[in-house]
Amino acid sequence: MKKKIFRSLGPLFGIFLFAVALWVLHHELRGYHYHDVVRNLAAIPAHQLLLALALTILNYLIMTGYDALALRYIRHPIAYIKIALASFIGYAFSNNIGLSMIAGASVRYRLYSAWGLSALEITKVVIFCSLAIWLGFFTIGGMVFLFEPVMIPEALHLPFASVHYLGIIFIMLVGGYFLWSFLRKKPLKIREWEFPFPSTRLFLIQISIASLDWALAGSVLYALLPATATLSFQEFLGIFLLAQFAGLASQIPGGLGVFESVIILLLSPILPASSILGSLLAYRAIYYILPLGVATVLLGSNELLQKRQGARRIARFFYQSVSGLTPYLLSFTIFAGGAILLFSGATPAVTWRLKWLTNLLPLPIIEISHFLGSLVGMGLLIVAWGLWRKLDAAYLLTVFLLGAGIIFSLLKGFDYEEAIALAVILGALLPCQRYFYRKASISSERLTFGWFAAIVIVLIGSGWLGLFAYKHVEYSNDLWWHFTLYSNAPRFLRAMVGVIGVALFFTMARLLHPASPNPSLPGQADLEKVSSIVRESIQTYANLALLGDKAFLFSQKGNAFIMYNTEGKSWIAMGDPVGPKDEWTELVWRFREFSDHYDAWTVFY
Repeated sequence: MKKKIFRSLGPLFGIFLFAVALWVLHHELRGYHYHDVVRNLAAIPAHQLLLALALTILNYLIMTGYDALALRYIRHPIAYIKIALASFIGYAFSNNIGLSMIAGASVRYRLYSAWGLSALEITKVVIFCSLAIWLGFFTIGGMVFLFEPVMIPEALHLPFASVHYLGIIFIMLVGGYFLWSFLRKKPLKIREWEFPFPSTRLFLIQISIASLDWALAGSVLYALLPATATLSFQEFLGIFLLAQFAGLASQIPGGLGVFESVIILLLSPILPASSILGSLLAYRAIYYILPLGVATVLLGSNELLQKRQGARRIARFFYQSVSGLTPYLLSFTIFAGGAILLFSGATPAVTWRLKWLTNLLPLPIIEISHFLGSLVGMGLLIVAWGLWRKLDAAYLLTVFLLGAGIIFSLLKGFDYEEAIALAVILGALLPCQRYFYRKASISSERLTFGWFAAIVIVLIGSGWLGLFAYKHVEYSNDLWWHFTLYSNAPRFLRAMVGVIGVALFFTMARLLHPASPNPSLPGQADLEKVSSIVRESIQTYANLALLGDKAFLFSQKGNAFIMYNTEGKSWIAMGDPVGPKDEWTELVWRFREFSDHYDAWTVFY
């Protein structure tokens, strides 16, 4: 019980920080309207956007240096194209997903294990890359905070007025690590694993690449800001690094909201808050969403390439690399698609598009499409969890919802941008049906608290976005029943009620779902059922089920079972499932989820 409470503290802390970040944004943007932000976003010159895009490409190219150095460190050379693939997919998703989900270790484990690296070697690669990122952050952050310290606004009521002392701490951490690795000749030993320290030359290259990585990441946003003579790149870099640190500490995917609130809070004395937010939106699109979209297209293209004779070799290489990650990466992409629909439903439609639509569609179609589009967004947030669990029903429902979302996006305000984004996601999902093979229902799946917190964050964010967009509209009860072409605020209110209704219905359904029974030894009826299945089995160990000292988990058809018992926190299955092999996959999944329900380890002996 204590372990479950401890696990929930991280997501709860993330929700709290996100709410605080939105409060800061609300305070800093109190003098601006939604259209001010849109105007400033549209006013960013094309050459600044192209420069930011070029810097982003260069930054992701530099990131491949982490993995290249790590593989050199473990003395296991791999072709650079493989390194680039692992680095791009890993960082494209980890930048958006954050550190608490599949980012980092799990992504690299799947990729590098397909290329012959052992678990110990992959662990060393992950530790090396993670350490390099933080060493680079501490190095460049320490120098910037030391020589160009950021002044902390009094409104935050923090016990220090600048980050000067934080810079000293960062430099001491880097120096301490260097001295420790230089003076310690023996490898660091953790149980039976040994981790040798990198050489001085490798350490200096590691620091250089990581520092350049952080500097390039900051330069992308700096290139998008309005030109001003009062903000040097060194001063901005300190603000950027402090905002990144806050975003990483929040554990919110991509530091969403927290990063933006710190940037606006510290830059608002120099630049208008609406201009800063416009630049931040462009930064999110170029540095985060665009690479994520490319990685998603790569996953979908892999499935299509396998059907072409001339590309089989490339496809086989790509398939072996990323096929195991496909369901999880698609799940996050679907979640992002749901968030897009919710955020779109919370913001005003473009006036000329609405006016153009009235020549083709009656007002009721526009109203219904807006309402249903938001409900589809909420549905995608929920079914994304089913995709994560590889459910076939979730796949079919997702295809339907994405198709409906594309239609509603066009009908509610001719939002072709989000329709194209959803179409790309759908195109990546369609060839991947074979990854979603489980027959369990979505309602039977146990939703983790972390996933629940992610849904709550999206709902809070879309609600705040709508309140900010329509804060100039005076609230009255008549708004709920106001149906005119340009009544964007009433549409938002009705859509949010529908979305919250769907969320509450799903939550109540999960709360009322019957709990899994406690494991118990079988009765006579179960033993007779087991006996008939054992007689059909060719495995001799199946007869151990007849001893009566094991519990049983039967398949849904009742023609296969797993025999198991518990020891401490371990649920131990005796051998493979007994019965037809086409029942094994779902049975193994059910046993894993059954033990997970009791916070226990799943073991197959």
